[in-house]
Amino acid sequence: MIRKFGTGLLCFCLSLLLIAGCNMPQKVTVPPTPTQEELPEDTPVPTETPTPLPVREKLVFLLSDEVPGVTDSLSRAMEQVCAAYDCETAANEDAIPQDADFVIFAKAPTALSSLTQRFASSRFIVVDEPSAVYDGVWTIQYDEAFLPFLAGLATASNAYDWRSAGLLPNDSLLWGSHAEEAFANGAHYMCGNCRPSLSPYVEFPLVISLPGDSSPDSWNSQFDEAQRNFIYTAFLSDEAISEALLQKMVTLNVQLLGVSAPPEGLEGNWLATINFDWADTLQQIISRTLSGEMQGTQPLILSITPGALSEEFSEGKANVLRRAYDLLLSGFLSPYTATKEYTE
Repeated sequence: MIRKFGTGLLCFCLSLLLIAGCNMPQKVTVPPTPTQEELPEDTPVPTETPTPLPVREKLVFLLSDEVPGVTDSLSRAMEQVCAAYDCETAANEDAIPQDADFVIFAKAPTALSSLTQRFASSRFIVVDEPSAVYDGVWTIQYDEAFLPFLAGLATASNAYDWRSAGLLPNDSLLWGSHAEEAFANGAHYMCGNCRPSLSPYVEFPLVISLPGDSSPDSWNSQFDEAQRNFIYTAFLSDEAISEALLQKMVTLNVQLLGVSAPPEGLEGNWLATINFDWADTLQQIISRTLSGEMQGTQPLILSITPGALSEEFSEGKANVLRRAYDLLLSGFLSPYTATKEYTE
């Protein structure tokens, strides 16, 4: 009996070993992948599918000698905008290519309506006064006197006892032909007649106006004359800036504003940089169009960048400029009229 049981147990164990051996993984020999040289001549070689590049919008600029200030601003904006888009200039309306996505005019053409029909797939952008509206067209709202007006307002709002000055070129495309008048009107919008409470009693702001190519010595001597009335805040055009003049103003502790960032190492007395951003304005219109808007108005984007004296040039003062700009755009405020009283 025991012998039979042992024999059965031995057979059972041998059966288990046999089954386990049948299920053990066997070493599989994988044939090597043939190289391109080893493939038959008629075997297609797989290739990578290139990722398609995004289509770049084509911008066509029509500049005009009739509006040199706008043409100059658009030309400088092209240096930034055209890094992201395909850009070209057209000498006249007949040279507009059929595949233009955006056609940008420095001055609205007389045949604008027929052009929009002729180039139905293109979007047209024109620069014109804030009240101008065209069917099927984007209008950049612009007045050359807006910038000097806002510069005068910003300067007066930061001037102790209203003692402020503007150093502006009288032949600049950026500042326009009404720069001196508009700068003073911007200050008067803030402080009325801008008469100081302490002697010497002169009406501010003082405006130093010289040709843009005047020498640094000329700007320096004119400022020395104005400084007899104790200037505490000054707005400097790029044409007026020189290292010698800035060093002098830093020594006199004059607080400064301008349309460009101050030179490196002379930022300590800088209140803010104020200017219009033409490149960003164009980008806004393009973005709005690609989002589905086909026409409308777009104000030039007002850029206000606080400087080292940002605590002096507070956000509240920046908002005063923004509100004034809104009033200029709406026509409730004119840069060509002296406003004798500031109203929140």
